[in-house]
Amino acid sequence: MTRDIVLASIVGIMTGALAIPVVINLAIGATIRIPLMYLPVVGAALFASALLVASLIASRVPSLFEFSKFAVVGVLNSGVDFGILNFLMLITAVSSGAGFLAFKSISVTLGVINSYLWNKYWTFNTSNSADARREFVAFMVVTLIAVGVNVAGADVIVNVIGAPAGFSVKLWANIGAISGAGLTLFTNFFGYKFFVFRKPAVVALES
Repeated sequence: MTRDIVLASIVGIMTGALAIPVVINLAIGATIRIPLMYLPVVGAALFASALLVASLIASRVPSLFEFSKFAVVGVLNSGVDFGILNFLMLITAVSSGAGFLAFKSISVTLGVINSYLWNKYWTFNTSNSADARREFVAFMVVTLIAVGVNVAGADVIVNVIGAPAGFSVKLWANIGAISGAGLTLFTNFFGYKFFVFRKPAVVALES
């Protein structure tokens, strides 16, 4: 449990740090009551507390703790996605068109790599998997479907529909980026748990 809390804290620190370029790019720093440098500390405290609460009630719902770790990693994945996306938009001043699509593809790809590592070695703990090749291929199949939906949805909202008149282009780009995230959360969890990182059945041998 101590290891899980420490790892949750690390995830919170990373998520808080990745939130900084989002806040700067969207110019919403005035709505946050604390200095931006404290966001990693706040993230660490929130994530560790959430996982601790989940562990206390996990005895009644066995899958809750595992799902809680998956959700924590999912927030970090979103942090990687949105943090990198907003950082690229911030330094280039590009928030739509082909540039946005390229940025979104980069940020989602980095989020996928992050997701694979954290879910493999922490959430589902399959670091000793004997069939790593099958596992990786299965992960890519499940993830690429989700990524395709995510990027396509963002492209439609940002480049096809476009920002309403008077609406911030940067904010609209983030709204487009988050589209489909809620729908893919449960799909990814069950896909990873039962298809990608499934543990081999244990057969009891009678002596």
